[in-house]
Amino acid sequence: MASSAGGMISDSADLIRFYSALLTGRLLPPEQLKEMKTTTTAKGHPDASYGLGLIDRKLSCGVHVWGHDGGIHGSTSSAVTTADGRHSLAFNFNGDWLGDADAVIEAEFCGH
Repeated sequence: MASSAGGMISDSADLIRFYSALLTGRLLPPEQLKEMKTTTTAKGHPDASYGLGLIDRKLSCGVHVWGHDGGIHGSTSSAVTTADGRHSLAFNFNGDWLGDADAVIEAEFCGH
């Protein structure tokens, strides 16, 4: 059902290093990163837009974070970082329920 999902083993620290390196330009030439960050409106999500594998989210306090999330039955993960790569967060909820990932991200970046 999940095809290749879960075919890579990593942890939150790996995701933080990856997104920080990506957004600070250490992984791709500037032209490619610009393409990834060229976004379109995410239907049904007024505070988010989607690029090439990156989601840009505007939080309630005005901070923009870039990243992605995903999940399958029993697990959901999120990884986000600021555009300058200086502030990052990655986490996973395990179980047959969904935690409030938006509340965790808001608390980390907006303090509430």
